[in-house]
This record gives sequence, structure tokens and C-alpha cells, in this order.
Amino acid sequence: MKSKGWLWIVIAVVVIGAGVLVLNKKPAEVAKTTEVAGFNPDIFVYAGSGDAETLEPSRAYDTASSEIIYQCYDNLVAYKPGSLSEFIPMLATEVPSVENGLISKDGRTYTIPIRKGVKFHNGAELTPEDVEYSFERNMLADPVGGPVWMLIEPLLGASTIEDYACELAGVDDFSKVNAANLLKTAQAVMKAVEVKGDNVVFHLAQPYPPFLSILARNSSWTVILNKQWMIEQGDWDGKAETWTQWHNLDTEKQTLFEQAMGTGPYKLVEWDRSNSKHTLEAFADYWQGP
Repeated sequence: MKSKGWLWIVIAVVVIGAGVLVLNKKPAEVAKTTEVAGFNPDIFVYAGSGDAETLEPSRAYDTASSEIIYQCYDNLVAYKPGSLSEFIPMLATEVPSVENGLISKDGRTYTIPIRKGVKFHNGAELTPEDVEYSFERNMLADPVGGPVWMLIEPLLGASTIEDYACELAGVDDFSKVNAANLLKTAQAVMKAVEVKGDNVVFHLAQPYPPFLSILARNSSWTVILNKQWMIEQGDWDGKAETWTQWHNLDTEKQTLFEQAMGTGPYKLVEWDRSNSKHTLEAFADYWQGP
């Protein structure tokens, strides 16, 4: 029986490979099922208000989609518990500030030291290049109506990547932008986010006080992807010359529409779209521990 309008997330909290009780019943029937089957402390069932629209970080703008993404990925920083203005490190080892020298005095350069020893769900280790790729890829993908404008505005001073390209080319429609200016657009993105040693450096178009909030956890569009894995799945190859092939793709054509692979505490096992149900499994090698 399909429970219309309900999202089921079934998470194996402790044991990888543990049996997962997949519930596909109305809320009133959950208690009855649990009473008969017995309580399993390794399973957490959450009923949300609707199904996810996509698992693609560059497009997800709804709560249901973001709730899944947050479990599978990490951001560079997170909000300090109980605060909306203070931050703690996540995949960064230090929160940048003017005081520690990681934000330039003019407020336009942010240097982020990247944590070592963090593993992705496929066993690959996080690198600064993964961080760089994640931001550049999302900015160039920039699906219409998505949240990536919140990156493009501080880093390029435009509302969308198409607007930036049009301004660069001096035209009023993205279809009129020539190859040379398309290349310059990608090169500008690559200059805005670059790797320097163990750090990723962001060069802002102008001072932007809420920039750390944009990088922080609960921003699905700034989660960190694995570059090599994404390329293997057929996503952007990291070259400035090719970016338009992956720009503004239809929702279901995007690589991460219904799959996820990050450094987060849970791995996506299945998205059963016919029953609005997501099954996640605890990631044994999560860098913050079980």
C-alpha cells in the first residue's frame, strides 16, 4: 500500500549490512507493525511531509531533498550548536577569520585548510581538488531555478552563470555567447576557486559577509563531491572547454538525480521512488565516528 505524500527514510544506525525493516505503511500502522515485529534499536524510521524532488546538490531547493543530501554529504563548516552566527570546522580544519589570517583584510579572499584522512563512501580519501571541483562543477551546472546563485553572486558578482557569460560577451541572450567567452566564463570560475597546497582558496568579487553561511552545513549546494567518482559517472570532466555539456541539464539527466556518494555519516542504499522511500545505511568509516 502506498502512503501518498509521506517520505520514509529507513536508516541502519549501527551495523553495516544489518537487516533493514522497510516500512511502507501509513503512520497509524507503523506502531502496529513495530509492536508485532518487536523494537529494533538499529533502525530509525522517519516520516516526512513529502518525497524528495532530486538528490542533485546543484538543484535541490526543497526541504525533502535536502534532508537526504545532508545525511550523505558534509560541508566545509557547520553552525556552532545553538548559534546562527558562529561556526565550527567540518571538512575544513579551521574556520577562516580575519584574526587568524584566513580571510584577507579586504574581505575578498577566504583560505580554507582541508581536513586529511576523511573517506568518501567508496573508500577514496578527500583531497583539496575534490573541494575545488565541487564548487566549480556546481557553479557551471547552475540549473535554472536552483540555489547556486548563492555561490555565483559572491564569487562572480552575477546572479547566474548565464548572466555572467552574457555580460562578458556583451550580449542579451546566453545562446548568443560565442565559444571564446564561454571558455572565459569557465576560466573565471576556476580562478575564483583554486587549490593552494592543502588549502582551497576562494576569491570573491566583492566582500560578502554571509559567505561562511553559504559554505555551512544545511546548504546542500556547497556539499563536497568526489571528483574522480563524478567523472566516472559521466559528469563534468573538469575541463574549461567542455562545461556547457553539463550546464542546466534536465533534472533526471543530472548525474546525482537519484544517487549520492559523499563523506557523510550515511550511505544511500536505495531511493524507491514508487513508494517515496529512502533507505540509508550507516557509514562505518565516517571521519567523526559512528
